[in-house]
Amino acid sequence: MDTVSGETDTAGDTTSDQNWLGQFNSNRVARVLMSHADDATELEALAITAGDRVQSQALARTARRRVREFLKQRDRVWLVEGVEETNLPVDDFPVGISAAPRPLQNNFENVVDLMLEYGLSVRDIAEILIHSPGIALMQARPIQGAGEGETDAASSSEGETLQETLHRVLVDLLCGTLRLRRYEARKVLRRTPGLLTMRGSRSAMEMVALFVQLSVSAKSLARNQGNHLPVLFSRSPASVFRLIAFLASDAVRMPVESIGPLLRRPGCQELLDTVAPVPRLVTQNRLEKTALNLAENSTSFGAGIAGLSDKESSLFGDSDADPSVLSALYGRESQTRRERINRTYQKMSETAWTLRNEIGTSDLGKVIAAYPSVLLLDAKEQILPTAKYLMEDLGMWEDDLPRVLQLYPLLLGKPREEMQRVVDYLKHLGVDEESMPLIFRSFPAILTMDIETQIKPVEQFLRETVGIRNIGRFVTRLPPVLGYSVKQELQPKWEFLKAVTTDPRFEVSRFPAYFSYPLDRVIRSRFMYLVRIKRIPVALLPRLDNVLRHGDRDFATKIARDRDDGAAFLEFAKPSQKEKNMQSGNKE
Repeated sequence: MDTVSGETDTAGDTTSDQNWLGQFNSNRVARVLMSHADDATELEALAITAGDRVQSQALARTARRRVREFLKQRDRVWLVEGVEETNLPVDDFPVGISAAPRPLQNNFENVVDLMLEYGLSVRDIAEILIHSPGIALMQARPIQGAGEGETDAASSSEGETLQETLHRVLVDLLCGTLRLRRYEARKVLRRTPGLLTMRGSRSAMEMVALFVQLSVSAKSLARNQGNHLPVLFSRSPASVFRLIAFLASDAVRMPVESIGPLLRRPGCQELLDTVAPVPRLVTQNRLEKTALNLAENSTSFGAGIAGLSDKESSLFGDSDADPSVLSALYGRESQTRRERINRTYQKMSETAWTLRNEIGTSDLGKVIAAYPSVLLLDAKEQILPTAKYLMEDLGMWEDDLPRVLQLYPLLLGKPREEMQRVVDYLKHLGVDEESMPLIFRSFPAILTMDIETQIKPVEQFLRETVGIRNIGRFVTRLPPVLGYSVKQELQPKWEFLKAVTTDPRFEVSRFPAYFSYPLDRVIRSRFMYLVRIKRIPVALLPRLDNVLRHGDRDFATKIARDRDDGAAFLEFAKPSQKEKNMQSGNKE
């Protein structure tokens, strides 16, 4: 039956939706995936989960489309040109969907076949669809003979087919520019399925180009495909570029060539997460229920918006919904995020000014390179009170403070209560209070150590194994000893010392710096040279400090009494270094 002009062919459009949704039924999606698997039972759980996610996505997308069409019809009725208000009987108000039935131009089997052609496994596809089910609704390939605008816009990624996106991200970017192996590229796609959208793939290419301009090679980016690369691809290039511009500005004056390597370091993640956050995924059940409620009852539109959290609103905002219709769902959260980031940059500018002008830091770029999160500290609440504590309570000189903080800016982020506990424990060990300012100036990292896991094990080793009675005096002479690993550094050096000296406790008490020298490169090579080459008995070996405190050439000429300007000793020391390198390579 022909419909009257201006009325809705509700039944026809409903049939179209049912046909379209039928191919994305969860059971059908799961069957298609398992039909391509060698071991269907192994992937059954993944396939079922992927089917559920795809069906939910299709339902939510249909619901959003119904809301758009409903509001468009409402506007046509209420916003008549030249008429302020149109009063219609309730029975005459249009109900249902006004969109004309549209043919099924995409097909889930085509999507799966295409992804398999590009080398993805069934497991890859299932995991990608669980993470980003909207990919299943994309147009797989260009329609042969279709004119412009004839593709199914609702089933594509912003008007682009999945084939075009796959080629760009998998062939051009991951396996081309970054030169990843196919299995490595598949791993990145599983971690970042958003790359299979036009926006995500182009954003990733912009990010790689940005880092290449910052003197970070594509090869070095590719080395971190495990964790760093997927997170990097998930960030907004515009947000990262804003951070780069800030670091290079007069506020910080960081060399541009240093910014790229800084942003790649794990220590910079907190700063990046604050000013260029990665969108977080949330459970989509509440989101989809809200969308369905909106389609069923327009009065629930406002209630649905109020019921969404900020994260859920953000997820809805990333969908393909019309911004003019669903702006209330994501506009508020997006505006809040922008305001929060703007406030962060304002605080970062204040922090940079404080470090440069009130603390006296001459090279702010080095401070940020050593501790990027220093920019996130509050100048009035954290930085200035910490600087005052270091000077007034710990006796650090005002002239030394900028140098100490530049070498070890992590102090600025350490709570004063924790630093005071370290000070109290050093007093307990017998460290003289007058010696503490010197210790903190020469080795400020001691203030950030954990007493239970770092300081106490070293104390126990020195007291019980080495036999040091005055721990405080020993620490005063060698403050970094509290940061050494007992298992990897102190114990091996102690065992070797017992083999080459008759009274190891006496030797190390007289020369605590022994523990600061490299075991293989310096200690072992020099003692073995004296014993094996010079044939000096262990009982007649020189004092420990005489063997170690000289440079290589001075050791050879003054201690070993060589007359070849150290050539023989340097040649002898080479095999030890080679052996160490080989051992290091085997461990890797």
